Amino acid sequence: MKKQKKSQIQIGETIAVLFVFFILVTIGFIFYAKVIKGNIELEKDELSQLRSVGVAQRVMFMPEVQCSEDNVIIDNCIDILKLEAAKSLISEKELYYYDLLEFSDIKILQIYPEEAEWEIYSRKIDNFRNKFLTNVPISLYNPATRKHSFGVLAIETLSR
Repeated sequence: MKKQKKSQIQIGETIAVLFVFFILVTIGFIFYAKVIKGNIELEKDELSQLRSVGVAQRVMFMPEVQCSEDNVIIDNCIDILKLEAAKSLISEKELYYYDLLEFSDIKILQIYPEEAEWEIYSRKIDNFRNKFLTNVPISLYNPATRKHSFGVLAIETLSR
């Protein structure tokens, strides 16, 4: 009888230890899953930001808007006269430019000496998850007056 009670106590202790062990394993698994989920969200945000910067770089190097003087391309410069032609070209060939610019809204803002604004591309979605705004300082060149002005390339990218 004594052996049987001792055995029952040992089985009870073993069950209690296993129960605590599985609770600790479950808590550890839940914590690990939340950490992994947080890391995945951070990586998604980073990828969306990188995509936004990639769109900004593609716009800066589009021959449709780049400045050139004596067949030499000027970095970080946009030709004001080319903007209107580029705007109509982009709206005509919307599918081609969607592959390059994705879901984004691209505006060129002239800040100094006077203010002006050109919207060259706009394709938005209603149910977006992330929205990133990338501003790139640029020089705006007017070949008619041969003068430079200061501006900002504002790119708002949306992702699902």
